[in-house]
Amino acid sequence: MNPENRDHYGFPKQNTQIPSKEEMLKINARIEKWRKMIPKIPQLMANNDSKLKSRLRKGIPEGIRMLIWPCLAEIDQMKIQAKRTYKELVESQEISPHDSQITLDVMRTFQTNDLIKMDTITSQSLFTVLRAISLTFQDMGYCQGLNYLAGSFLLLMNDELVYWHLYSLLTKYGCLDTYINPTNTLKYFYALDLLVKQFLPDLHAKFTKFNIVPFYYAAEWFITLFSSILPMQIFLRVTDIFWHEHHKTTFRASLAILKIRKEEILTTKTMEQAITILKDQKFFNNYDPDKFIKIAMKDFIFSKKDLRKYYDQFAASQKK
Repeated sequence: MNPENRDHYGFPKQNTQIPSKEEMLKINARIEKWRKMIPKIPQLMANNDSKLKSRLRKGIPEGIRMLIWPCLAEIDQMKIQAKRTYKELVESQEISPHDSQITLDVMRTFQTNDLIKMDTITSQSLFTVLRAISLTFQDMGYCQGLNYLAGSFLLLMNDELVYWHLYSLLTKYGCLDTYINPTNTLKYFYALDLLVKQFLPDLHAKFTKFNIVPFYYAAEWFITLFSSILPMQIFLRVTDIFWHEHHKTTFRASLAILKIRKEEILTTKTMEQAITILKDQKFFNNYDPDKFIKIAMKDFIFSKKDLRKYYDQFAASQKK
């Protein structure tokens, strides 16, 4: 495809407006505010600072995102606590039993993206990162879905930084438990079902009629953290927030998708039609990221305490 028809991430270009001069001045002012905030980020995170939360919800400007994410994900701390360096893993002669599966998944990752086509430098880097992860977390090995996360990150940063951001997700953010044992996601789906019932009762009634449970439509969302379903611009905005607000962000983004597609789903006649709508990867290509984030963050108010209560309820139900 003609490079002019691609965005700077390598995906087919969607309907995007070029910022006006006035908008560019605002973006540059925001970048400068972020630059001044960088040294303070660790303390602001520790204090759950409202200004940091507000700025993350407004979105990190593209020109500075790669300076902010490593601070939020505490990459320097990850490097200290890790047993091996990325260089050691890359140069390791260890045989990974997951190499063939990783190769297959690299070929399947973002097939419309020119930068991650097989035999490109990016696709080779994707294999290298996923192999390094499989050697680091041998209890997990390799989990399908990580390829989309790693692939998305590679469109922003070099392979070593991708590795450390994945390392942070798996350790600091607790994603390792999900990948080692997918049944650990069941507590999330239990909580999501209760949230759908609370905030979108008519949709919940429709799902109940069709015997649709969150696992059917949300498993991919939780495993790939939306990297396989949302366009890059919305995925990046969701991830900006995730680094600070953790899994509450995943629930809110899930509820936003459901609310945005609700009216279509309510008109469906079968379970298959409803699931097809929820798995449609093209719908959000031209959706306004600001609008998506506003729905996710403003329309669904609940606390971490609420989520813990739902997790406890699920655990208790499993003991009966």
